[in-house]
Amino acid sequence: MFTRYKQKINSAAITRSSSNIALLLLAVALVFVSFSLFASVLTWILLLVVCGAVIRTAIYCDIYKHLPSIRTLNLLAVLSVLGLIYTALSVGLLLGMVNLLVLACALKLMQMRSRKDVYQLVISLFFLIGCGFIFNQSIGFSLFYAFMCLLLLLSLACYHAPSITIKKHLTHISMLSIQALPIGFMMFLVLPQLPPLWHTPKANGAQTGLSEQMTPGDIAVLSQSSELAFRATFKDTPPITRQRYWRAIVMEDFDGKTWKVHPYRLKMREFQLQSKQQFKPTLTGPSFSYEVIAEPSFQSWLFAMNIAVPADTRSSVNIIQSSDFLLFNRLPVVTKYQYTVNSYPEALASQMLTKVDREINLALPQKGNNKTKQWIIKLREQFKDNNNFKDAVLRHFIDNPFVYTLRPDVMLVDPIDRFLFDNQAGFCSHYASALAYALRLGGIPARLVAGYQGGELVKDAGKSSYLSIYQYDAHAWVEAWSDNSGWQRIDPTALVSPDRIEFGLRQAMQEEGSFLADSPFALARLTNIAWLNNIRLFLADIDYNWSRWVLGFNSERQRDLFKSILGKLTPERLSLLGLGVVFTIALLLSLFFLPHWLKNRLSTTQRLYLNSLRVLEKAGAPRSIWQGPSAFSQQINEHYSYKVSEPFSHITQHYLRLTYQNKHTCEAPILNTKKCHRIMRHHLALLKTELLNIKT
Repeated sequence: MFTRYKQKINSAAITRSSSNIALLLLAVALVFVSFSLFASVLTWILLLVVCGAVIRTAIYCDIYKHLPSIRTLNLLAVLSVLGLIYTALSVGLLLGMVNLLVLACALKLMQMRSRKDVYQLVISLFFLIGCGFIFNQSIGFSLFYAFMCLLLLLSLACYHAPSITIKKHLTHISMLSIQALPIGFMMFLVLPQLPPLWHTPKANGAQTGLSEQMTPGDIAVLSQSSELAFRATFKDTPPITRQRYWRAIVMEDFDGKTWKVHPYRLKMREFQLQSKQQFKPTLTGPSFSYEVIAEPSFQSWLFAMNIAVPADTRSSVNIIQSSDFLLFNRLPVVTKYQYTVNSYPEALASQMLTKVDREINLALPQKGNNKTKQWIIKLREQFKDNNNFKDAVLRHFIDNPFVYTLRPDVMLVDPIDRFLFDNQAGFCSHYASALAYALRLGGIPARLVAGYQGGELVKDAGKSSYLSIYQYDAHAWVEAWSDNSGWQRIDPTALVSPDRIEFGLRQAMQEEGSFLADSPFALARLTNIAWLNNIRLFLADIDYNWSRWVLGFNSERQRDLFKSILGKLTPERLSLLGLGVVFTIALLLSLFFLPHWLKNRLSTTQRLYLNSLRVLEKAGAPRSIWQGPSAFSQQINEHYSYKVSEPFSHITQHYLRLTYQNKHTCEAPILNTKKCHRIMRHHLALLKTELLNIKT
């Protein structure tokens, strides 16, 4: 008795230990998933998650014996909800709901006392992983969330079968996940690609890239970031480096220090959104087509070379063409966004200059930069022709010792004067700002354009090429109006630092050594090390293909896929496609489970013996649970006639021989087994006949 009692204690200890392992795995999953949403979850809620994980770890290590009381948890929940309500007003509805979900998971982790609590936490964690895809959709985060799903399944397996080792659980779960991949892939292809049900808020700070206002020096700060801005894939050969000017923002409002998007343009954009009207520029000259995959910028503007129009009429529903020849998305770009456009590089010069445009692009601040004003007055008196005047202004950058640098001095008072005549060192935004202001002083409409210039040409594994444009490729230039040739792009940076336009920022800053100086571990700094550069390009290829083929698989691509399969999209053909998918999934499931079903089927020997037992049970002679085959055969021999007991005795003997004795001692075991089965079937038929005769 003492031995059995000790065995029960040991078994209970094993069960409790394995159960604690399952709860510890849930705590680990909650910590990792919550911290993957670090930018969206409040710090004090993350601290509660850590506290819950510490409590579970202490219980697992047998350091702490008791969970917090229900009264304590209820008080903590009330205080936490009040704090969340107070802070949710600033973070927005979506982030407030995500924080509420994380908070509920943290409190549930501290409370888990029953199987129901475990199920609730697992379901909440799966939903929290789904929320993670709202903010992070890269391949790295996708693999991370897939691993977290496996961890949750492993915790469930350990909770329900604590006596089985974790290694066996992990093997079984991995096999099930591999089997589910084909079905998941098919569902990804055929399920409707719906738009998001909610929208994420705008990002805080300038980490998203360009801004709708710019003070000279802002882009110099942005150029220290090696984050990806967007990628572009051309159908034909990409333009050469000096022609890759990616327009994003046009700034026409200048107060003497800062350039901004003009309020008139903002009102026009709002009007276009409300009225769903499109501005249609005049398109002239040759064009080229390309596909852009933009990174999340939490802004509405899109990147394209001038002048760009949507290539697909279906995608043009979501893209707006503005009156300053830019492309905007109707909603902020909060995830990777893929679109295809056609650009007409010669069309910018064919546009009209309206009276409003002239007034906007000639507006000047009343005060400041007096030295520049006097200089322009003298140049205007000397050069009456606009083209000669522009050449004279540009010669100022050539004839004087201007320096292109990422480390310009701060110029707070009269920045244009100090830059043109004193410091004469700055970044692209300094040159563009000074030139646009000088042209306006001379009566020439001009505006500042912010975007990107250049890009790294990469060849992926499929031998196709694409351009990767990073934040350090951010650039600013000027568009000036000419009565004879329309809008013309003028880039004063090309006069001072032609290497910046021809070879990129890395080459231009080689002597100064300021390229990505604030990011010493950025792989972009180590391109001269072959193996590190190969790793960087390999990771870029993976991210590019993931963005293009997985994240870029939208409703338009799905419709094109269906057309390639079915030809014409009709309800009948779509129904057949749906039935085909259902049949294929059913076939896959049968292939997965059929070996398991066959493995669990009874052998012929067991089936024949069980059939004989059923026949006797129907005749009123059931076998007791405690009776073995020989004992039950002896009972039948004592209570029934020879014609009944003899066939059942033969069936029992052959059953015992084939089941419990070594069949392989015979010379031909397969033939003996088949012969025994024939004999068992013969005696089973005799047994059925005799019992039927007795019944009648």
